[in-house]
Amino acid sequence: MTEFEKIIEAVKGFGFPYEPDIYTGEEERYFVYNYADERGIVFADDSPEVVKADVQVHFFLPVEENFIRIKNRIRKALFKQGFTYPEVTVLIEEKKRHIVFECSIEEEMEE
Repeated sequence: MTEFEKIIEAVKGFGFPYEPDIYTGEEERYFVYNYADERGIVFADDSPEVVKADVQVHFFLPVEENFIRIKNRIRKALFKQGFTYPEVTVLIEEKKRHIVFECSIEEEMEE
C-alpha cells in the first residue's frame, strides 16, 4: 500500500472529501495531502533499500467550530496507519481553520 493509500485509509472514515494537493469542491470540511519530501535512507550496493516519505495532511473546517477532538482523532488515525506520531500546526486562513499534520513513514523498496 502506498503512502497516499494509507492516508486515504486514515481519513476516509471521517466522511469528508479528500484529494491529493488541491480540493476544488464546495464542502466546508475537507482533506488534502501531499509529499513534503521523499528520499532513500538505507543504502546497499549504492542503491536505496528503504525510502522515507515525509507527508502533510491538511484538514480544513469552519473557524468557529471546536477542532480539538477531531484534531486528536485524525492524529491517531494517521498513527494507526503506520506514520510517525504527527506534528500539528493550526492556522487560520480566510475564515477557515487549517490544521496541518506532518508525519513520516519508512518503507522497503520494491523491485
